[in-house]
Amino acid sequence: MSRDSVLGIDIGGTSITADLVTCDGDLLETRRRRTGRGDAALNTLEELIAESADGAEARGSALRGIGVLSPGHVDEVSGRVHFASNLDWQDVPLSDVLGRSPRIAGAPLAVGHDVRWAGIADGAFGAARGVRDYVVLSIGTGIAACLVVDGAVLTGATGSAGEVGHATAVAGGDRCACGRVGCLDAYASGAGLLRRYAARSGRTDVESVADLIAVLDVDADARAVWDEGIDALVTGLCTLIMTVDPTVVSLVGGVSQAGERLTAPLGERLAAEAGWKSVPQLLVSPLQAIPGRAGAVLLGMRSAGLEEHGLTWSTDAVAAWQRSSPADGAR
Repeated sequence: MSRDSVLGIDIGGTSITADLVTCDGDLLETRRRRTGRGDAALNTLEELIAESADGAEARGSALRGIGVLSPGHVDEVSGRVHFASNLDWQDVPLSDVLGRSPRIAGAPLAVGHDVRWAGIADGAFGAARGVRDYVVLSIGTGIAACLVVDGAVLTGATGSAGEVGHATAVAGGDRCACGRVGCLDAYASGAGLLRRYAARSGRTDVESVADLIAVLDVDADARAVWDEGIDALVTGLCTLIMTVDPTVVSLVGGVSQAGERLTAPLGERLAAEAGWKSVPQLLVSPLQAIPGRAGAVLLGMRSAGLEEHGLTWSTDAVAAWQRSSPADGAR
C-alpha cells in the first residue's frame, strides 16, 4: 500500500497547503500557494490540486483519495461552503466545482470543515490523543473550535458548531470581517491582532504575529493589543468550558506558537474568570501548526475508505510533516 497516496488540502486565510502523503503516513511532498479571495481562491485551489495530482503520477503513486478542508460554515454532506468571511465565499458548491475540473484526477474527493478535522486529527495524533472530552481551539488567521463530547464531534443542526470566533467577546467592540461587532476573531485572531496593532500604533512593518510577540516587552501598543486579545480569548474559553466541560483544551494554529507567552497569562486569567469551575489543561498541540494539514490528509484517507489505517500512524510521523518545505517549483 505504501506507494499509493492521498492528498490533503488545507485552505487557510493566508495560504493553501497541499500535502501528498503515502497511505502509510510518509510525506512525499508539500506545495503551498497564497490563498487569494473569491474566484481567485477557487482557481488557486484547482491549480494546486492538479499540480499535486501530477506530482503523484510523476512519482508512480496511485492517488487514492483527496481531502479538502475549508474554513467557515461548511456542509460536509453536500461539500458546500455556505459562508467563509476570510475567503469571501458565500454559497460555494466546493465539492461540485472541484469534481468538474478536467485537470483533477478521478480520485474520490471529500470536503470538510478545517477546525473540525484539525480537532479530529489532534484527537488521533496530538494533545487530545486518548481523551474523550476535549476542545481544540484553532487561533490562526481566524478562530474556531472543534468540540468533542464523549468521543463524538459536535457538528450542530446546520454544521456550524464551534464557530466561537464569531461569538461576542467585546460588546459594542470592533467590527469583524463577518459583519458583526465585537467578535472574538476581531480581537484575538492573527489577522485581528495585526489589524488592531496597525490601527493603534500606525506601524505597518509588523507583518506577522511572531513579529508582534517579539516586541511585546518594548512596545506598549503591542502589549496592549496582545493583552486585549488574551482577555477576549478568556471570555470565549470561559463560555466553552462551562458549556462542554472538557478535560483538555488543545491550542493549535499560528498564534498558538507563542507558547508560554500565550498559555501562561491565558491560564491565569481563565482560572480567575472561571471562579468555582476547575480549568482544564491548556496545551499547545505537539502537531504545532499542522493539525489542519493532518486533518485534511485523514479526510483524504476517509474518502479512499482507509481512515482506520490512517489512525494507526504515530504522532512523531505526523508531526514530522511540520519540517517539510514546499516542493521544488512551488511557491
